[in-house]
Amino acid sequence: MSSSTEIFTPDSLIGGAVLPFPTKGETLEVGQDLIRGTVLGKVLRVIGDADPDAGNTGEGTIAGAALGAHAKIGTYRAVCIDVGLPAVFAVFDPDGVRLEDATAGVAYAGQVEFEITAYGTAFAVDDLFTIAVDAGSGEVKLADTDNIDGTEAIYGILAEDTDASLAATECPVYLGGEFSEDALTFASGDTADDFRDAAREIGILFRTNVSPDEA
Repeated sequence: MSSSTEIFTPDSLIGGAVLPFPTKGETLEVGQDLIRGTVLGKVLRVIGDADPDAGNTGEGTIAGAALGAHAKIGTYRAVCIDVGLPAVFAVFDPDGVRLEDATAGVAYAGQVEFEITAYGTAFAVDDLFTIAVDAGSGEVKLADTDNIDGTEAIYGILAEDTDASLAATECPVYLGGEFSEDALTFASGDTADDFRDAAREIGILFRTNVSPDEA
């Protein structure tokens, strides 16, 4: 679908008088059936592999890898710095910034989540575990401030009803313009106020329609 595609269905969604709004063809993630006016986010990151380094002395494992808030694309490292019982690991983000330490046998929750478990041969200083955060699919889905994969932020507004219940499906997305907030669809618990400032930064404005009798 061309990035210059112009989509406009007259209804209460459009809150401004300037048409056409900029639109772009995107792919709606499978498992969703969304209506025109749904606020969308883009999947920017996904958890990748979490593995022990082949040169480790300790036989411990890592499991439960998951994205945390504000995860960065790249490789996180957990390096053993204390071989006590339990062992302690210094955790570094992909830019080399040291985060809170991790303790073997305790679930770690930060920019990434994981748990290192000791067994067999004890850990040695500099034993290493890596946790990858990979680039996401780039598909769009319902934006939700509780998400942590990039779709916690607004990317655009769905321009036409799209059913991706059974397979990822192409859809047109408004990337800018003025919209009546009463005609927008948000995730449960979210409102226009949750996205208003960020939307404005990318050229999307929420408007409240006032009837002549209320003016």
